[in-house]
Amino acid sequence: MKATFSVKSNSEFQRAYKKGVRKSGRYIAVSALKNSRGRSRLGITVGKKFGNSVQRNRFKRLVRESFRTVRNSLNGNFDIIVTARASQRAAATPGRKLRAVYVPSYGEIHRELCSILRSLQILVPAKTSDKASDKSPDKAAGSAPETQKSAGENGL
Repeated sequence: MKATFSVKSNSEFQRAYKKGVRKSGRYIAVSALKNSRGRSRLGITVGKKFGNSVQRNRFKRLVRESFRTVRNSLNGNFDIIVTARASQRAAATPGRKLRAVYVPSYGEIHRELCSILRSLQILVPAKTSDKASDKSPDKAAGSAPETQKSAGENGL
């Protein structure tokens, strides 16, 4: 499995925030800036308001996996910064801070990341004609009768 290249230094994050394009969704906010490094890189920020370390690390793993599945469909090389948003928070009480009470699932994160990247014109839209060509009548009809024919020849 290929490793995901990361944005690591504070100056790279700041450059993406200041010069890049931004778009927010329900669970994540994305900042993207074109780079000349020859590969796309991912940076993830999750604040303490999001939850405890288990929730924050789970969120980062889900974002990395989602990015891994779409990185080959990007329009060029970008530094993409994903910031977690605590979308649902516990009720505020005098002694407690606001915290996220819900970590989104992989499907929710993946849908939102793809949607945001498409709206920023970073992700190439999926082609529906490729799926239709896989189900061509020649392929479907050609393989099934051969199997029946060979079974008939064997005397079964």
